[in-house]
Amino acid sequence: MPQEWENYGARFGRDGLLYLAEWRRGYTVHELRALFFECQQLRSLRIELRQTQTDLEQITEERDHWQRRAHFYRSQCVAETKLGLALARIIE
Repeated sequence: MPQEWENYGARFGRDGLLYLAEWRRGYTVHELRALFFECQQLRSLRIELRQTQTDLEQITEERDHWQRRAHFYRSQCVAETKLGLALARIIE
């Protein structure tokens, strides 16, 4: 086993398992491979989560923008309608 692994208390037992100082039982090759895969998957999912949060924030900002514009135009239509009714009464 490389020297740097021995500094962390890692050793191979007679049963062929990898033992770590902080862990009571040894790891099989398949368990190590599964742990490595889980670490890679976790990192990938965290990146995807960050991207999804960024996309959600952008969509929310865009929705808020369009809601403000809709409110403005709605109030403009109401004001123009009231002005049109007032002018119609004056003309009659």
